Amino acid sequence: MKTRFILYCAASIVFCAVLATSASATELKVRGNLDVYGMWSTNLTDHNGDVGDADHYMTTQRMRTYFDYIANENLKAVLGLEIDNVWGDNTDNVGGDWGTDGKGNIEVKHAYLDFTLPDTQIKVTAGLQYVALPSVFGNPVFEDDAAALIVSAPIIDNMLGITVGYSRGVDNSYNTGAANGNKDDIDMAFLAAPIKINDFSIAPYFAYAWLGANALGLEDDAHAWILGANAGLKISDPLTIAADLIYGDLSAGDFETAGWYAALAGTYAFDEVAVTLFSTYATGLDDTDGDQTFMPTLAEGWGVSPYIGGVRAFSTTYDSFATNALGVGSDGIGLWTAGVVFDQMSFVDEKLTHKLVLAYARGTSDDDTCNFTKEDSGFEVYLVNKYMIYENLAAINELGYFKGSSEVLEDVDYDLDSSYFATLGFSYKF
Repeated sequence: MKTRFILYCAASIVFCAVLATSASATELKVRGNLDVYGMWSTNLTDHNGDVGDADHYMTTQRMRTYFDYIANENLKAVLGLEIDNVWGDNTDNVGGDWGTDGKGNIEVKHAYLDFTLPDTQIKVTAGLQYVALPSVFGNPVFEDDAAALIVSAPIIDNMLGITVGYSRGVDNSYNTGAANGNKDDIDMAFLAAPIKINDFSIAPYFAYAWLGANALGLEDDAHAWILGANAGLKISDPLTIAADLIYGDLSAGDFETAGWYAALAGTYAFDEVAVTLFSTYATGLDDTDGDQTFMPTLAEGWGVSPYIGGVRAFSTTYDSFATNALGVGSDGIGLWTAGVVFDQMSFVDEKLTHKLVLAYARGTSDDDTCNFTKEDSGFEVYLVNKYMIYENLAAINELGYFKGSSEVLEDVDYDLDSSYFATLGFSYKF
């Protein structure tokens, strides 16, 4: 027994030493966020009081957790998981009902390598990751989680850099899988060269996409190219200006469309509030028989508010609340917007802050080409009240209102009524 005990102790010491060595070789860091909130709404997406909403209340939550497996300052792997639940929902194994044992609601959001080539400043990321072309309000052409390879390096320290990337968006017929037919791939490559000189910065970029005919149901393969630039200028400590200018072209056999997008925003930071004036414009649909005039988009991430683009205080979003009824708003194409944002307002307690967005939108497409044309408009009011309970835990209340018009829908007796929503919940960032 004594010999066995000594051997057991020796084995335990060796095992602990191995664990300690493994732990020291790779450091694990965890970060993420968890949002839980209730939402009350009326005419949230259909904007029609004659059409009954599925429900006027729901509670939803989203948790995102990122694991950084760090070998050293030049090498790490990142795994990101996302879990979405609607309370009471027992469909598709989401696990929001009693029992909460859903097995199909864990999503792999990110899974990529992040390393620097030895003795260089060349950084490489490869795998499922966040990819975004430069922008002010999120890029209308490409900003999304994607399978990608991205290489970046400084050319002139603190002045000029270069980033090249490649992403595959669709591949349903690959070497080791079933042969579903060729020409079903969608690929995108881009080159960006950010420049910074004192308080001025500009990031010109070029993107090119190949779209297989069988991937989109087209008669021919399609090719799209995008040329854009994002710029920023700090005029003084309180005043900054940011702008986007993008032109894009897509051709598929005899079909071609080309259009442009521009954005401008100016922010002045007062002592008690930061005020931003903004405007965006993008060409829309043309009612002629010739080529179209809208800019092609691939995986947009654009937005200025909950109804116009889907930007909200909580991470759980449902794209644009105006998209279902009006058919626009998710990518900024076919829209002219203008508005003002009052942010970082605090009147009673520094822990309690407010944000107010007043936004106006008008269509840029020709009459009868879509539900939201040059004759149609919409107005939105969005208020966020945030109270910091702890440093990383906030109680958040959202209030939103939108009223739009559409001559096309009104001609078929589909009345667009006012849409409202309110939320109350918690957001924890760790």
